[in-house]
This record gives sequence, C-alpha cells and structure tokens, in this order.
Amino acid sequence: MKSFNILLLIFSFSLGHNYAQQANYKFNNFGNRSILLSGNVTGSVTDLGLVYYNPSRLTEIENMGFAFNARAYQLSSLKLSNLLGEESIIGSTNFSGIPSMAGGTFDLFNNRFAYSFISKSRIDNVLGYESDLLNDAILEIFPEAESYKVNALVKTNLKDDWFGLTWAKKINDNLSLGVSLFGSFYKYSGGSNLNHTIRSISNQVVFYQNTIGFNQESYGFLVKIGGNYHFPKFDLGVNINVPYLEVYEKGAFLYNKVIAGFGEDFDQFYDYNLKNLNSQRKEPLGISIGSGIPLGKNKLHLNIDYVSGLNEYDRIIIPDIDTGGENDTAVLFEESRKNVFNFGAGLEVFVRDNFKVYGSFTTDYNAFIKNANIFDLSSDGNRDVSIGEDFIQFSVGIDLKLPWASVILGTNYLNGSSEFTSPLSLKKSGVVNNEYGTTQLVYSRWQFVVGLEIPVLENTFSK
Repeated sequence: MKSFNILLLIFSFSLGHNYAQQANYKFNNFGNRSILLSGNVTGSVTDLGLVYYNPSRLTEIENMGFAFNARAYQLSSLKLSNLLGEESIIGSTNFSGIPSMAGGTFDLFNNRFAYSFISKSRIDNVLGYESDLLNDAILEIFPEAESYKVNALVKTNLKDDWFGLTWAKKINDNLSLGVSLFGSFYKYSGGSNLNHTIRSISNQVVFYQNTIGFNQESYGFLVKIGGNYHFPKFDLGVNINVPYLEVYEKGAFLYNKVIAGFGEDFDQFYDYNLKNLNSQRKEPLGISIGSGIPLGKNKLHLNIDYVSGLNEYDRIIIPDIDTGGENDTAVLFEESRKNVFNFGAGLEVFVRDNFKVYGSFTTDYNAFIKNANIFDLSSDGNRDVSIGEDFIQFSVGIDLKLPWASVILGTNYLNGSSEFTSPLSLKKSGVVNNEYGTTQLVYSRWQFVVGLEIPVLENTFSK
C-alpha cells in the first residue's frame, strides 16, 4: 500500500504539473531561431515562428520554402519535498520529445502567405502498478488475511493541434500588418483505476475498486493580429492574441466505486458514466510588444508580454453525485487565472556571414489561481488543489548556413518551484490526520534542439 501510494502521488503530481503548464504561456516556443531567443521576437522574428509571434513580420523575410521546427528532446526532473512528512523527498526524471512545428511561405496575388502546423501540446502518460505483497498495513485492517492483490493504472492525455494560414501586407515602406488564423483541435482526458482484493484464511474475499475519469473535447479558432513598424534605428512589433473562439465542445465524467465482502452494512456500489456534459475551454486575451535593435552586425531582442486573467468557470459542468453520504457530493472541475506579465531579452551575435550565436532569457509566470486536474476529482473532501510554477528560461545556440540548408543547434534550461497544500491527508494507525501540510515542488528541464530549414520548394510556391 505505501509503495503504491508514493508511486501514485509522484505520477499524479506529474499529471497536475503537466496540465498547469497550459498557463505558463512561454513554456514551449516555436520556430528555429525563436526557440534560441526564448520567444522574445515579437519585433524581430525571422523564421517560421512569425506565424505564432507576429504575422506581420512575414513581409520582412524571403520565401523559405518548407521548414521544420527545431526538433527538441528534453530531460526533465520533478522533486517533491515534505509530501509524506517533514523529511521526505520524492522525485522522478523523464526524457522525451516536445511539441514541434512545420510549414512554409509563398507569394500569391502580390500578397505574402504562410501555412503552418503546430503541435502545441502533447502529453501522453500511462503508469501501471501491481503487487501481491501482504504487508503490515493490510494485516492491521484484516488480521486473518492470507493473500492480497493490488492493481492500479493512472493515465493522462493532452493533445492540441493547430492548423494555420497567415497573411501579411506592407501598408507602406515602414508599416506592415498581418493576421494568423488557426484551427485548434483540443482533447484532454485523464483518470485512475485502483483495485484491492483480499482473501482471508476462512476463504472470505474482500474487494475494493475505485475508478475516476474525465474527457474534454473542444474545436475552435485562435486569431493573432500583428503589426510591425520600421524606425530609423530599430523595429517595433505588436501582436494581439484574440480570446479563443469555441465552436464545438463536449465533456464526460466517469466514477465507479465497488466495496464487496465486508458485509451488508459496508458493501457499496456506485456507477456513473455521464456523457455529453457541457464543457468550456477558454484562452484569454494577450498582447506582446517587442523590438529588434541592431548593434553593428549584432542584434538585441527585447520583449514584454501581457496576458489577461479569467474569472472562475467550470471546465466540465458535472452534476452532484451520490457517494453514500448524507448529501450528494459536488464534483469540482473549476479554473480561474490571474493577469500575467512576462519579459525577456535575447542577443544575436554575428561571427561571420554564415554563422551566428544566440543567447537569451525570459520569465514565464504561471497564471493559474485554480486549475482543473485529476486532484479536483480525487483529493480528500474534493478540495481544490492548484499546482503551478513560475519559471525562468535560458537558451543558447548557433545558426549555421550551408549551401543547401540552415542548421540550428542549441539548448534551453528552465527552472522553477512552488508550494501548495498536500491533496491527501495521512493515515497512521487508522487515525486520520487532517493537518494538511505544505509541499514544495521543484521542476527543472533541459531541452536539446536540432532544426533544419530546406528551401527546396521555394520556386514551386513562388510560381
């Protein structure tokens, strides 16, 4: 039991942590050079990332044909302190790929266009556990227990794909305007299943099962409106992220609880499979202002980002359910966000005509006040448990131009921590401890990026 609880807690916090990153608006960056500049490119973007950071900058670059986003792999570390006691430290390490991007640019009817696909979010975690160890915790509750089996499965899946078309036009020699329209296909699901089976010396069998699950689907549009202006000694860019326009939504909730073999006074069976529930996905208004300032052959990139908050709302509207208490149990799945300001800077160093070096940093403050996650459905007393970290990112890398392509190599380091109330009370010798302690979460990540831009399709799209 104890080893399972520790494993479940580590993974569950990882699920909540991954979801919390949806309110870290600069957690993932897109576009080869834009990644190395930590996304500080609203007024200076020169790669395909312009469709995301400032569509008006499309008029400032040559046709790039077809380009792949820098392929990135990451080594991440998650550490929890004081989760199971003042001296406890629990951690996990993971190596995986991260979301990517692809697309290209072309001219049509004297206008500039770009097409793009952005794998905005990708999380797919499954953890299974089973044991037949008959330990002291079981024997304390069932002294006559002879054999025991536990099976557990915890999973989460988040997928958000963007398909975009970008248009830009020069209004005059100094001013350009542009718009990106993205269709978003969003699916978020998760859940857990836990089974305990105990057989006593007298061949009595006791069975416990608890299953919780949810699913949210949303299809809609995201619009980015950008402007860029040439001043004599620098460029100034502005990008507006319009709030998410939801076209289709659907939610579902699953709850199953079975207790059998204790006797008629204790046995329970509850089964809910609620489909076609109303749900909501909200993404707030955002405004970014950035500048690219030439310093000889080098360039300084500066950026300020503002994202507005969201009032409390239900991501999935789940009706109260009967779980055997005096009153029906409310199922919380609520979200709210605060206003966030981020700032950052990057430096582009000219070494020679075909070789540049990049270095940058950016803040990435978490916006969640409440975030709907698996804890909302499974914590003691159905308490709200919000997890989120404030990060600072650092990036370095190189841009090497070859006769047939441009090669981007670099690394990104991110680190942050937060404190929150533990979602579970501890049970010792059958006594429930309702003094919920404070747990500290520390997260760090190394990303290793390799990007490639191949202008093989430029002539085709130009024609």
